[in-house]
Amino acid sequence: MTTQTAEYKHRTIHTWLDMAIKGALALPDFQRSSVWSPSKSATYLKALMENRPTGTFLILESARKPQFGSRQFSGIAAQTGQAHELVLDGQQRLTSLWKALVGGAQPRHRYYLRVADLTAGDMTVEEIVVHSSKTGLGRRFENPAVAYAHSCVPLDILFDKKEEHRFGDIWHWCNRAHGNGSAQDVQGLALDIREQMREPLLFGRELWYCNLTKGTESKVAVEIFVETNSSSVPIKRFDIVVALARGTYEEDLRNRIHDAYHSHKVMSNYFKPDQEEWIPDVGEWMLKVACLKAGMDPRESNYVEALENLAANEHFAQMGALFDDMRRTLMFVAREGSPTRRTLPSWPPLHVIAALQENAEAVRDPMKVGVWDRLVRAYYWRSLFSNRHETQANDRLSVDYQGLRRCLEEIDSTGKVKSLPDVFDEDAHPLPTEEDLVRGVQWIGTGRRGKAIAALSSRRAPSDWVTGHAFDIERIREMEDRRYLDRHHVFPRDILNRAGIDKGSIQHGLNGVLLDRRTNRRFSKLDPHDYFDRLLGDGVAEDDLKTRVESHLVPYEVMCKSGTIENRYEEYIRERSVLVKDEIKRLTTA
Repeated sequence: MTTQTAEYKHRTIHTWLDMAIKGALALPDFQRSSVWSPSKSATYLKALMENRPTGTFLILESARKPQFGSRQFSGIAAQTGQAHELVLDGQQRLTSLWKALVGGAQPRHRYYLRVADLTAGDMTVEEIVVHSSKTGLGRRFENPAVAYAHSCVPLDILFDKKEEHRFGDIWHWCNRAHGNGSAQDVQGLALDIREQMREPLLFGRELWYCNLTKGTESKVAVEIFVETNSSSVPIKRFDIVVALARGTYEEDLRNRIHDAYHSHKVMSNYFKPDQEEWIPDVGEWMLKVACLKAGMDPRESNYVEALENLAANEHFAQMGALFDDMRRTLMFVAREGSPTRRTLPSWPPLHVIAALQENAEAVRDPMKVGVWDRLVRAYYWRSLFSNRHETQANDRLSVDYQGLRRCLEEIDSTGKVKSLPDVFDEDAHPLPTEEDLVRGVQWIGTGRRGKAIAALSSRRAPSDWVTGHAFDIERIREMEDRRYLDRHHVFPRDILNRAGIDKGSIQHGLNGVLLDRRTNRRFSKLDPHDYFDRLLGDGVAEDDLKTRVESHLVPYEVMCKSGTIENRYEEYIRERSVLVKDEIKRLTTA
């Protein structure tokens, strides 16, 4: 950053708000929505009043040809069009100031400054309080006399939007607060509020900002923003890429992602429900796949080029195919035991598989399709259980894509694979041995290998131990939506704690299975030997129970044995490690 690029300046809070009202100050179009809670905004305002450090804003002066498009702050109906400055970092703070100090016609919450004793003229600040303007005490505070009795002054009257009756909003509020008080009392209170609260505490406070001059290019501005961003709302890489790759197609891109998301229902199972989350997430997923198909590493430095390549091709003509590739890939991963976002072990291998979908669709011979399907399945599971993508992930995804594409060409030509990709190199990327599994795997609700352990059994549509219902794709999705799918400890935590087993061993991934929440709660404090006896006593046939348990790759016989918990648990982990290792070997063999 050079002295010509950045200047440090300051201006009063009143000036900041006035610029926002006039439309001179706005947000770049890649910024996320305002999400600070009222309580967090109140904490920020209190810090301002106590003259504590509250951070520096990052401002970009708009060039003659604006570096980015702009949009107004939430709730602000600006008076003019083109913004002179864009707030790169500071949206949450400035929006908090606006909502508290200016409000609006019908604010959802109203902010009040509580002082020591308003009736006695003691303006010592005690706290900022926030109330819903529709319910409870907040609704009562809409009556100035009630707020006055509680020594609370609404902050939005301090920003005089009109100056009638000398003091504008302040005078009107004081007049109503005093009821039948004399004009002298009203004027005295209004003067105290204006002179002791308005300028010294808030509107005269200088806020510093780093000003990026109008000669700053968009790419430089984004780099500085990413390096200095202090926002509690992370900007998604896709938002920034879209902002950098300016063009008439921008809104069209977002609309196409929106439409594709709702057209391909499978996507809703893998992305967060908030549109502010899934549009950039789906967009970045798409850019990674586009990079691979264009022969580029799927890294951020290549996203803009990938997006511009897509846009240049007859108004995103390739995007429909990309979304189909994503749909088929997500259907594949659902069949492989991960039908939801929370059960998905890892995203990287899916980018490679999606990039290859279009080429794979061209293979028509059923025998060749079978060879390819086995290879893709083996690649996916090796990616989950080996160290293939723990380092240099972007580079290795490109290598994987090129290697698998060569294999696909060989299969289409000869029906066979002549040379396997690097991920199949056992020396460089070994699969876990039985001893590796015994030593420890992450819990099935966390981490790549932990979730992969759960997926190994989920892909078999295992049965619930009590109801016998199969955990197929639709049931898992339904139960996840209703929060009924539990990660059950086969040997419950209470039992193992009492036996002196350490926490790390209790949370061993091999001690976990997916079960119905009701089943989990029924057995959460019982020895497996005891809860199996209960099921048999309830009329479940032993052959059925054994089948249900073993469908999860869980050894039934060892759980029915007697003996100390320590010995049985150790034997259980060892026997299950064999079952899991054999299943891994089967799935990773091309």
